[in-house]
Amino acid sequence: MQSDALPGPPAGLEESVEMEFQVAPMVDVLLVLLLFFMATTTTEVITQTANLELPKATDSQKKEEGAGKLIINVERLNFKIKVNDRYYDDADSIIPLIKSAAQNAVAGSAPGKGFRVIIRADKDTAYERVSGIMKACAQAGVLDVIFAADESPDKNTK
Repeated sequence: MQSDALPGPPAGLEESVEMEFQVAPMVDVLLVLLLFFMATTTTEVITQTANLELPKATDSQKKEEGAGKLIINVERLNFKIKVNDRYYDDADSIIPLIKSAAQNAVAGSAPGKGFRVIIRADKDTAYERVSGIMKACAQAGVLDVIFAADESPDKNTK
């Protein structure tokens, strides 16, 4: 004779079964999501540029004469670095040039006059390019870095 009873623990040995929430798999999923969003956000922040409009320098002062300087241009069309009519592909290659220019300027300058690097870059230049030049100046030991601005009428009409 067959019984229609479902198989289970014998009578009298039943235990109360409680459902438990599994935390470990949920933590794993949350960590993967966190890493995914951190990676995509960092990539997105690097690729986007902020629409900044820099203020006019109405109270700017002329640079004092006699201080040593090195002008570094970032070309508008090819974004190559130009120093003294010579082109460089990356900022690391101009570190020795900055060091020697700083040593020559400080040796021949009057007391109190320092050496500075002037970076001239177009508004469309990538931040990483200008940042690389600033890092090269720091590695060369030059801390006085300024940015040149041109207030020509033909450049302001856009």
